[in-house]
Formats: sequence, C-alpha cells, structure tokens
Amino acid sequence: MTPPGDVETLAELPERLATRTPDAIALVDGGETLSFGELDRTSNQIANALRGEGLGAGARIALLNTNTLDFFPILFGTSKANTVLVTVNFRLTPKEIAYILTDSETELVFVGSAFLEQVEACRDQLPKLKRIIVIDGEGEDGLAAWRTDQAETPPDRPPEPADTAVQMYTSGTTGHPKGVELTHAAMIQAARDGLELWPAMFRPDAAVLATMPLFHIAACNLGIAGLFAGGRAEILRGGTPEEIIRLIADHKIAVAPLPAALIHEIIKLPFVEDLDLSHLDTLLIAGSGIPVELLREAQRVLKCGFALSYGMTECCGGLTYLGPADCTYDAGEKLKSAGQPIGKSKLRIVDSAGNDLPTGEIGEILCQSDRVMKGYWNRPDATREAMKGGWYHSGDAGYFDEAGYLYVVDRIKDMVVSGGENIYPVEIENELIQHPAVDDVAVIGVPDPKWGESLLACIVPKAEQSLDDADLIAFLRPRLAGYKIPRQYETVDGFPRNASGKVLKRVMRDERSDT
Repeated sequence: MTPPGDVETLAELPERLATRTPDAIALVDGGETLSFGELDRTSNQIANALRGEGLGAGARIALLNTNTLDFFPILFGTSKANTVLVTVNFRLTPKEIAYILTDSETELVFVGSAFLEQVEACRDQLPKLKRIIVIDGEGEDGLAAWRTDQAETPPDRPPEPADTAVQMYTSGTTGHPKGVELTHAAMIQAARDGLELWPAMFRPDAAVLATMPLFHIAACNLGIAGLFAGGRAEILRGGTPEEIIRLIADHKIAVAPLPAALIHEIIKLPFVEDLDLSHLDTLLIAGSGIPVELLREAQRVLKCGFALSYGMTECCGGLTYLGPADCTYDAGEKLKSAGQPIGKSKLRIVDSAGNDLPTGEIGEILCQSDRVMKGYWNRPDATREAMKGGWYHSGDAGYFDEAGYLYVVDRIKDMVVSGGENIYPVEIENELIQHPAVDDVAVIGVPDPKWGESLLACIVPKAEQSLDDADLIAFLRPRLAGYKIPRQYETVDGFPRNASGKVLKRVMRDERSDT
C-alpha cells in the first residue's frame, strides 16, 4: 500500500485510510484495538463534541496523560475541529504543568485520571478553561460519555495546511518553556519523509512501536507515519526488556525506537536469539548514540538495521538520518555523525556573523525546511531571533565532512540529553540558586554509560554553609520533574568564565572527562 497522495492535513488522514481499509487494525494498546473505520468515526465524534463546547478555530486543547491508544483519536479529533492540540509532559511537576496550561491559554483539557488532581489544582489560574474531560473517566466528564451522542461524520470546519495542528513545549535558554507551533503541512511532510526512510512499513501487516512518550515529536511522528502507510501503530505503556522484545517479535514490529541502555539489556537475554525477529527492519537508537561494541553485538544478535537521527521539535523532528547502511559497527568515523539531511531540509554551518563555514570547520547549525515551525506561541521576539534570515538557528554546534555527513560536536545552548529526555540546565540552576546554602551554581552533563549523559550540579556554597546531596535533592523534588533532578553534586570554589563573565561549561565538561 502507498500513502494517500492527496492528504494535506492531519484531519484528512483517518477518512482516507478508512475508505481504503475500514476494518484493518490501526491502533493497538495491550488488548485494546481500533480499526481505521473506528478511528475515523471516533475522531469525528471528538471533533463534533469540541464544536459543541463552543470552541473556535485555533482554540488550544491540552492533553495530559501517559501513552494510551486514545492519543491518536484525540489528535485527529482536535485536527478535524481545526483546534490545536497542546501536548503536556506527564513527568512535570504541578507548577510546570500549570505554566504550560496558562501560557497556552488552554480552553479544554483531556487528562488521565492519574493527573486530574494536578489540573484541578491550577484550574483557578486558567480563565479560558471551559471543560476538563477525563480520558479514562466515567460519567458525563468521561471521554466515552462526552463523545457518545455526537455525529460520526466530520464537522464542516476543516483546517488549512498552514494552520497550527500541534503545540509542543520545549524549554529555552531562558528557562521558560516555549510553545512550538507545528502546522498540518509540517506534520504531514514529516510522515512522508519518515516513510521514505522506512519502506518496510509498506509490507502487509507492518507496524511501528511507540516506545517513547507521545508528547514528544519523535514518537508522535512515528505513529502518524505508521498509520499513513496503512500499517499499525502499537502503543507501549512500559515493560521489562523481556516483555518489549517479545512484543516486537510476536506483533511483527517493523520499526521501533529504543535507547541504547535498553538495547544493552535486551541482547543479554538468554532466549533472544531464539525469537523470530525477521519482521524487525529498523531499530531507531533513541537518545545520544550507541557505543561501537554494543552496536557490534546488537547487530549480531538482533540481525536488523540500526539508525539514528538529529533534529528538534522546532523542525518537526529529525533533520538528518544515519541509516542502516552507515549505522554499523565497522563504519568508522561515520558512526560518530548524525547522518545526512533528509527530505527537502537544507542545513548550513555558520560562524557568529552568519557566514558559511567550509567543510570541517565547526559553527552553528542552521536549517531551512518545509517542516520548520510556524513560530513560538505568543513569543514574536523569540521567533524572530530563532528565524533570522529565514533560517532556523538551532543553537547547536557542528560541522560537515566531505561526504555531507553532519557531526554535532556540542550544544551551544548547553542542553543535556539523558535517557532520551532533553534537559536545559538553566531550569535546574534557577531552582537551586534559591536554596539558602547555595551562592552560585552551574549544571552540566557528564558521560553516563546507561543514560548517555547524567546531570552534575557544581555548587559554590555560601560562606560557612555546608551542602548535603540528599537535602539538595529533597529541595528540588517538588520544584522539578524527577528526570531533571541531578543525582551528582560537587562543591567548587568558582567557575571558569570568559571575558564577559559567562560560565564556560564546555571547559567544565572537558575537565571532568579528563579525570
């Protein structure tokens, strides 16, 4: 099967696929399934229910939950209503959740019952909020009852390709999350670009496995691409390495993202080489790369292709791709790269004045693509800064080799990638500086064999004050999501700084990597 060629918005996708294969399974979540026909009808009901709440075009609709099958009917339902889905990281603290719901001017929230208390706690801060719908709830505020009596045909207000479909939040260097507006056209193009890389998705009964949180652009895109191909998107809520690899084998998964730490655990399982993994075409290495020796053994044991990519929410996911032909243990230096640009994306490496740099020289990575964000929600200054000259300025440093492979050598914005999560140290620093014993603080990422990177907080204590790791962790716990809390602390007398006083975190990382 080929993807429907005339689809321009997410709103159109379920109907096109339901017309072709209405009874084929589209979504799997444990023992629960949804066919393409059911996905189309359910998303129509959600769209009509949103209209019934008086929500206008462009209204922000938030979704706060762990991975469940309901994510996609809600995504397509908000699209059909020409509203905007705001995805919220369920790992955030109530304070962080409240900020996103307030900043986005959310008018309706879809929430899992496990997170209802967090939403209720900040309800008085949300003047535009009209309704809270509990995804797994019963009664009139439960999703099932709320949509049941609605028409199964689509509403008469379809979106345009240039309309915003999804708003995902990413932290910036100021420490304040910014809402990234991604259009229908960008989301559809991301799916098309993905399918160019994964032709195995067009095999009969092919499926992708959503292992990463669906509030992230990578996992969301993967699921959409799987559906776009007419295949299944299977939802993973969690599980042991044994359960995950057995699911991949038994459900004939073709494409799945897994972090290196999980791949390491899987290939140690005594039975793994007895499993039928012949349908597994590509394992996408999630997070920050994979050691050569681990990749060598994983290729031997799993006998599938491996791939990795570089991208960001602002560009609707991956911009470059290191595919199975290159992502192999004997690829040499190429394995250290992020691959080559995909689709119509164009990349440049520039100096601080915006001048293009020659091959091999390190500079900032700029992108121009049909998938770049519309902008940051209600942040025109930040949008102009990021999109200077019509190019998205990534804040990341890298270089190209002679063959056009991109190497990302540093994060200009000092972002840390730990276990597949993007973490911005300034958020942590802004909280730690409020501790009564902390005079100054700098948080950096240090190599970690399991998570890729882990957080190290370097602290200058106030005079005659002592610091205790457990006390600092306890101080941060109600203020930050768990994955943002450093587990390592180091007392220092000061930090290396440049002439303007900026902390030289790269020097700090280099000093610790040499010890």
